[in-house]
Amino acid sequence: MLCYDAAAQHVVGFQTRKAQTLERMVQATDTLDLMQRSGLNTEIFSGGGTGTYNIDHETKGMTDVQVGSYVFMDAQYISIGGEEDIEVYSDFATSLTVMATVLNDQYEGRATSDAGAKACTINQPWPIVKGESDITYRSGSDEFGTIIYGDDPSRNYKVGDKLEVIVSHCDPVVNLYDQMYAIRGDKVEAVWPISARGMSA
Repeated sequence: MLCYDAAAQHVVGFQTRKAQTLERMVQATDTLDLMQRSGLNTEIFSGGGTGTYNIDHETKGMTDVQVGSYVFMDAQYISIGGEEDIEVYSDFATSLTVMATVLNDQYEGRATSDAGAKACTINQPWPIVKGESDITYRSGSDEFGTIIYGDDPSRNYKVGDKLEVIVSHCDPVVNLYDQMYAIRGDKVEAVWPISARGMSA
């Protein structure tokens, strides 16, 4: 049996997420009971996801947890908070970023990059500039992203500088590219084609 509570995955606050998840999964466990009583094969009961991976085991009869986004992580998951850290969901490291280049630094308090909605989507929360503090990023323009400095930014970017942004939502961002670079340290170890790219029609 397969079920998936998509709405639970991004509920902010671990305790709220846990309560909602376990309450909503009752319908699935009731269905599992009906299937078992009717003699159907219920060897596998699969459900849950990355946002509820450490809650799903409390669902009666569940044998498989469908965690997938944990491989990449993104700003949406980071913002939901974890069991140990109510502000940041840090159970899994982020591995998916988009490399951007600064194109314009002439305006005070901000800079422009080449990674807008066509590179990062317009999903929110907005992308996060990796490794920096008091800097926010907006990808609302089709072609360009905006780097916005707070009162005490960890750095100021100049034209030609590179930066990595942790994407808003990993699923649609991967779909925007033909290939992905697998990097360890400063070395590209593999180039993986995005096999499903352009195959949705």
